[in-house]
Amino acid sequence: MNRRSGPLAWLRHDSRWAIILLTLAYLTMALAYSVVNPLHEATDELRHYRFVRTIATSGRLPVQGQEPCRAQSHHPPLFYALGAGLTAWIDTGRDICDQPERNPFWAYRYWEVGRDNKNQYLHGPAETFPWRGEALAAHLLRGLNALLGAGVVILVWATGRRLWPKRPALALGSAAIVAFNPMFLYMAGAINNDVIAALSGAAAVYAAVRLVCEDAELSWRWGAALGLIYGLALLSKFNLAAILVVLELALLWVAWRHRQWRRWLVANALLVGVALLVAGWWFGRNMLLYGEPTGFQAVTELWGARDPAQSFGLAVSELPYAWTTLWGRFGFGQIPLPQRYYDVLLAVAAAGGLGAMVGFWRERAGARRMALLLLAAAIGVYFLVLFNYMLVSPAGPNGRFFFPALSALALLLFFGLQSWLDLLVGRVRALGRRRRSAALAALVNVAFFALSLTALFGFLAPAYARPPAWPAGVSVPNPMGARFDGLVTLLGYELTPREVSPGGVLEVRLFWEVDARPPGDYLLFLHLIDEAGTMVAQRDTHPGLGNFPASQWRPGDRFVETIRLHLPQTAYAPADAGLSIGLYAPEGYRLGVTSSEGQPLGDALTLDQITVSPRPGMVPNPQAVNFGHRLMLTGYQFGSRIIPAGGALPVTLYWELPADMAADADIGAAVVQVSVLDQQGTLQAMVEVDGPSAAGTQTVQLELEPGLAPGRYDVDLAVLDRDSRQRLDIVASDGHLVDTHLSLAEVRIAP
Repeated sequence: MNRRSGPLAWLRHDSRWAIILLTLAYLTMALAYSVVNPLHEATDELRHYRFVRTIATSGRLPVQGQEPCRAQSHHPPLFYALGAGLTAWIDTGRDICDQPERNPFWAYRYWEVGRDNKNQYLHGPAETFPWRGEALAAHLLRGLNALLGAGVVILVWATGRRLWPKRPALALGSAAIVAFNPMFLYMAGAINNDVIAALSGAAAVYAAVRLVCEDAELSWRWGAALGLIYGLALLSKFNLAAILVVLELALLWVAWRHRQWRRWLVANALLVGVALLVAGWWFGRNMLLYGEPTGFQAVTELWGARDPAQSFGLAVSELPYAWTTLWGRFGFGQIPLPQRYYDVLLAVAAAGGLGAMVGFWRERAGARRMALLLLAAAIGVYFLVLFNYMLVSPAGPNGRFFFPALSALALLLFFGLQSWLDLLVGRVRALGRRRRSAALAALVNVAFFALSLTALFGFLAPAYARPPAWPAGVSVPNPMGARFDGLVTLLGYELTPREVSPGGVLEVRLFWEVDARPPGDYLLFLHLIDEAGTMVAQRDTHPGLGNFPASQWRPGDRFVETIRLHLPQTAYAPADAGLSIGLYAPEGYRLGVTSSEGQPLGDALTLDQITVSPRPGMVPNPQAVNFGHRLMLTGYQFGSRIIPAGGALPVTLYWELPADMAADADIGAAVVQVSVLDQQGTLQAMVEVDGPSAAGTQTVQLELEPGLAPGRYDVDLAVLDRDSRQRLDIVASDGHLVDTHLSLAEVRIAP
């Protein structure tokens, strides 16, 4: 075979077809993410959209604090002005401040991978293709962002070609890391200014690397070009101000190398002057409106801020979350990928970082070494920008704020992987340098493309998918035919498992057939009630886990949904509990249930009995609840679950000392507080006793008022510091803070 032919030849040689095909593949994926993702589900998309529509309809920029509704009006206007020009001709037929209908159960157990109520809003036919009005405007804006993202991909490739002109596959491999990063695709398929920030950062990195690699003398043209890039960057997003560090390092290196300090002064003067011509008006406007050039003070007044002096530890603890949102955590963070994906990416990044250091020390060309340092500087600068924002803002731990350095990260990461490959197999003659680069570029392209496909169809699309349909005539488990006000029939159900322990999960599959079009939305409830008449666990949700509300049902629809009912860790066991379901209107009334023979069954349908079995342990209701590294609750028990009004509720608590207890901790300086609250959370009874002086058993007696109304009541446990009277935090096994109180099982007050 000719050395210039073969399946990887198009990656090894200076052909632009490779980057064209890669860019087209990126655009296809970005548009697919855009189509799959419902309107305004992406982070802050609704507020970004409002900014665009304000310019499009009024011709003016919004002013912070003076908008009729929240918008991202603190951001520089470049993306929003481009979007307004693109969509100004569209009559959406809606007011800018119209609010989509919210899903009240949004972000249920948001940290879990799955599809349970991941949608913030309820979505209907108005969003389907062919798009009109608001949907058309939103998708055009998403398309604009996808094109801006294509610019990022091309600039990464162009930067790599400048760095490694004889190894074009390095440029293509670097571009693939950006092009098929699931989070970048997701943001490129949504409305935001993070992609134009990535474009501005990539342009600045490209200009700095080109200036250094060309090793040319400084000229006024370089100063003007860098000033234009920097000015546009400042109009893209304010955190782009930090990219000046990279530009200045490039100018300083060239000036030092050629001893051109006078030209360096001229280039800097032009950089500043052109940047002020392009973006200075924005900072002047901020001074007039807010009294300072960035407008950030107004942001903190409107949106809240952290105290940097007190948030360092919190910011450090949030770094893993920031890492996940750099690669793929969709929506407002409630649609994560499995943790193993992030772990593998972290391992790849660590290998790439170490390899980049190896490659840097093996590099002999001074200009290329400096260019690599510029990439590292961009990464370091934007890590500091991200971390600084985490110190002052609750919205800080988001990897998208690192996007201006995404091109530098991709280039260094691929260079590092290539350096390891060169070092490990460099002596194998059959694998020349170009062949090695082409093979690695092909592997990275395939791997990251597979990652982007998996994230799209394995996690994003299912999060917003309607429940699966099932054909008529198919047999269902536990057939029953219960009708709910003649609107929908439950044809069957399935429970897995039939025996569950506290902290466990009961899966409930429901087979529905729609009989008539509902007049509005009805909500579904599941109640697991034990023999004492207290609630073991409950769930409320829109049908279809938020993705198929009743208002969208049509006669003849058949669908099956699986609802996970999580039992709390503190559920009382052993117990026999009945599982019942029902439908109710948001106003509160329940639909009546009739059997298949037309017999009335009330407003809740009992499906089956479930056994709640205790978890293994030496004490009743075993727990492992760490109160402030001072006391560990290992179990509890009530004297009775059913108590007459005016009676007493004995609560026995089992305590141990936490393994990570501080050596100087005084457990005797704690106060144990047990409370009884009604269903509205109103305190009805409380008792405080001294905390135990050592591990062991403690019984607390609550005296209940004679006039306490019959019904279900919550029992609450807290531990206080005796001196400060502050509740101790409950600390999870991984160190994060859970709450300051623990809800135990319910009790029932009998008439």
